[in-house]
Amino acid sequence: MKANTQIKYEEPWRDTSERSSYWYHSLVFPDGMTGCGSWTIDDFCEYIGGYDLSGKCVLDVGTASGYLAFSAEQAGADVTALDAASTHEFRHVPFSDSLSYRDVRQFREIWDNQNLIPIKNSWWHAWHKYNSHAKCVYAPMSELYEWPEGMFDVVMAGAIVEHLSEPVYAIGAWARLAREAVLIPFTDVIPVDDLILQPITLLNDSRVNHVWWHLSRDLYRKIFENLGFDVHFAVAHARHNDDASGAVHAQRPSLVAVRRS
Repeated sequence: MKANTQIKYEEPWRDTSERSSYWYHSLVFPDGMTGCGSWTIDDFCEYIGGYDLSGKCVLDVGTASGYLAFSAEQAGADVTALDAASTHEFRHVPFSDSLSYRDVRQFREIWDNQNLIPIKNSWWHAWHKYNSHAKCVYAPMSELYEWPEGMFDVVMAGAIVEHLSEPVYAIGAWARLAREAVLIPFTDVIPVDDLILQPITLLNDSRVNHVWWHLSRDLYRKIFENLGFDVHFAVAHARHNDDASGAVHAQRPSLVAVRRS
């Protein structure tokens, strides 16, 4: 690591089991206890497109409750997890009736208490349960451009592209850090061979103002071609548990971008 690069690793939080937690992914701990999340993944290897992480140095972007980070560690990787430092980094599609548009300070306070802090609590609770050695960084996505190039073997960014207002810029940051591969698991891809960036919300529903864009298959290929990677797509499965009628089984592509020799 370059001497002038300041990456602030988070000091481990004390056991957060008594604090409010929000579980994004379901986790099963060694003592038999579970964290029941909004999503359940049954096959981690399939989810990340079959890429072998054993012995790799891995960055998990948008780690949330840490399912990808801790699964990668269990697969033999040395893991660093990244998440937002504060709600100032969140960008929502602007609608006149949305709180993030009308009163951003109140929005940040609510999201701090109901989303960001509880999800960090869940990560650290799992960290203690797994007796993990994973490191954690809370920093804005833009700061990744200041980190040493090729700092990791593999960068993973699961189900996060759709939540970013500037996804192409973010992909560039991930690719810059990855010596071998960038994995973008379980994200919808427009299945066409054309360069398309399509709004998810169709700009007509403020209830889903937390999602931005779908990228086309060819756009992903072109972005990664420009960055020196070859791309292929696999299929991943997960269960969404928040539907009132029961768990909904979902299938989405997982993108595997491998750096050319």
